[in-house]
Amino acid sequence: MGLAFATPALVAVSLFILLPGLLALVGSLFNIRIGSQTSWRWAGLDNYGTVLADPAVRQAILNTLVYSVITVIPGLVLGFLLALLVHSATRGKRLLQVLLFLPYTGNLVAMGVVFRSVFASPSGPLNSVLGVFGLGPVAFLSDPSLTLPTVALVGLWRLVSFTFLIYFAGLSSIPTVVEEAADMDGVTGAARVRHVLLPLLRPVSAFALVMAVLQCAQVFDTVRMMTDGGPLGSSETVLTMAWKLGFEYFDLGQAAALNTMLIAVLILTGVIHRRISRRSERPSAAGVPQTGEEKS
Repeated sequence: MGLAFATPALVAVSLFILLPGLLALVGSLFNIRIGSQTSWRWAGLDNYGTVLADPAVRQAILNTLVYSVITVIPGLVLGFLLALLVHSATRGKRLLQVLLFLPYTGNLVAMGVVFRSVFASPSGPLNSVLGVFGLGPVAFLSDPSLTLPTVALVGLWRLVSFTFLIYFAGLSSIPTVVEEAADMDGVTGAARVRHVLLPLLRPVSAFALVMAVLQCAQVFDTVRMMTDGGPLGSSETVLTMAWKLGFEYFDLGQAAALNTMLIAVLILTGVIHRRISRRSERPSAAGVPQTGEEKS
């Protein structure tokens, strides 16, 4: 009976996760050129060496790391602070939850199109507002020094919505008796957050951190719609580079190699998170006092 219930999920995981990953791994070992004369030729690990030696790919990897640095930590901090604010609110809590979670539910392609218009130069809405104060126009999407921070700002806006949800759920799961005990002991304000809430939310923070890193490593839609990796590769990310290798340069072998390396990094991130979670669970499990029946 249990297997029957699990079968649909296993089939879905196999078709949409395991099979594409396996095909990418196999494809990365061949030189696959798509064109007037499609060719498959064994390449071994050559595609990996070629990809890593490509300055454009290196720039895309660096951009992805910078994007992650700009968005992950601020996203966690802002999400936690907003969750704390809403959790302690006495009125309008439901409305605030809906409004703060809306950005995460939006379609990424549509968001990219909207923000491309917002940041457009010289006549976009944001530049029009800046012009009122004599500060425009700013080439948000055409200045190589501004494109990546601009795209990262959009990613941060969406990530804050996600981390807010995670932290709000974590705060809601804390028993009220814990907060009441803190109040009785006079632990309030910043001390309460530091000594009571943050330690209890450590597993939640670890989960939110890993999910944020995974999302940033796979950023594609907003970059594709807002800048398409330009100008001069200044906002190129790993996935937009893989897209171009496969569907613009028609080198599926190199695209598969880059995707396989990204998959390996994502799996490694998940494994590290799992091990850290297990270690953090052991002390709490060891610290639970045993009852007389358990001792016997």
